[in-house]
Amino acid sequence: MLGKLIKHEINATGRIFLPLYLIIILLSLVNRVLTNVDIFNGPLNTIRVFMIAAYALSIIATLVVTFVIMILRFYKNLMSDEGYLMFTLPVKSSQLINAKLVVSTLWNIISIIIVGASLLMIFGTSNNLQMLREFIDFGLMSLKANFGNKYVLLIVEFIFMMLVSLIQQIMLIYVSIAVGHLFNGHKVLGSFASYIGISTIMQLIITLVLVVWAFMAGSSFEELEAIPQLVFPFSIIIASVFNVLFYLVTNYIFKRKLNLE
Repeated sequence: MLGKLIKHEINATGRIFLPLYLIIILLSLVNRVLTNVDIFNGPLNTIRVFMIAAYALSIIATLVVTFVIMILRFYKNLMSDEGYLMFTLPVKSSQLINAKLVVSTLWNIISIIIVGASLLMIFGTSNNLQMLREFIDFGLMSLKANFGNKYVLLIVEFIFMMLVSLIQQIMLIYVSIAVGHLFNGHKVLGSFASYIGISTIMQLIITLVLVVWAFMAGSSFEELEAIPQLVFPFSIIIASVFNVLFYLVTNYIFKRKLNLE
């Protein structure tokens, strides 16, 4: 059933994202052509400026829409009148959360990839690509020089940390909306207040943990040298703990404290 929920969510949101991605790709191709054409001078240069501005706005729109759709789909589909229908389906509340989380994460990743690919389409000249390759090679050599064979593990940890952090931001929004709906008559305001409150508490906890960690850590050269290798695992663990906590709270509210009125 989870697969059907995910498929339904992808179909519902894809009608928004796919045209938006197509617009970005088309604008990227147009800007790539205009960048390589020298005849656009004087008044005709306005066309080039306009297309660049349109492309920049399309990138901003993609990132904003991805964020907004993530919120609206969760809010309208589960916490508004549509929620009555969704919670009558023969599925667990955890499956509803999982479907939203998987699809939101997927679209966020795709949006980032599309934006990155569009930038390569515009600026991916042979010289720029050569500079990019040299920059990547230099970065890899620096990592290998500083961390030896562990540099591959660091790259994997960094990618995983970014993924876990993305999920954390999504779950933070979900739990804030769920907690906000415990406030009768002020659900939207309660959701905003919950987001601010939970974010503040989360930052305080992270700061406290960092202070304790710094106090307990030694100051020898070997211990200081090991700090960069501990940052990614530490961040992954902290984000994972918050993810589990946010997930459990959201699921508990859906199962025990759901208020759609």
